[in-house]
Amino acid sequence: MRIAEAIVSGDFSAFGEVLEPDALWIGALPGQVCRGRAEIVGMFERAAAAGRRTRPEILAEGDGVLVVDPHVEPRAELNPALHQVVVHDGESVTEIRDYPDRASALAAFERLRELYG
Repeated sequence: MRIAEAIVSGDFSAFGEVLEPDALWIGALPGQVCRGRAEIVGMFERAAAAGRRTRPEILAEGDGVLVVDPHVEPRAELNPALHQVVVHDGESVTEIRDYPDRASALAAFERLRELYG
């Protein structure tokens, strides 16, 4: 799958290529939102410029959804156990949501599977 490959590559440019132009990234705290590919890629670029590196690992896969542990280093004080749920349509990423830890992200994944089977 092109999306999974772009994620685990850790290559921000490759990931940017699989984002929908109007993709949405919702952070773990209120007000943490990136609207659109340009804002999301900009956030990645700022993180890289600040010395953050990732080694993304896909923990769970379902129809149209992935759970990702980005393994961010150095860990952010704000969200040290960050995990993400990535929603896609098979061709491109439409939404990313941050969760404070693995258990929360996996619970959201399971809830999505229950709702949309």
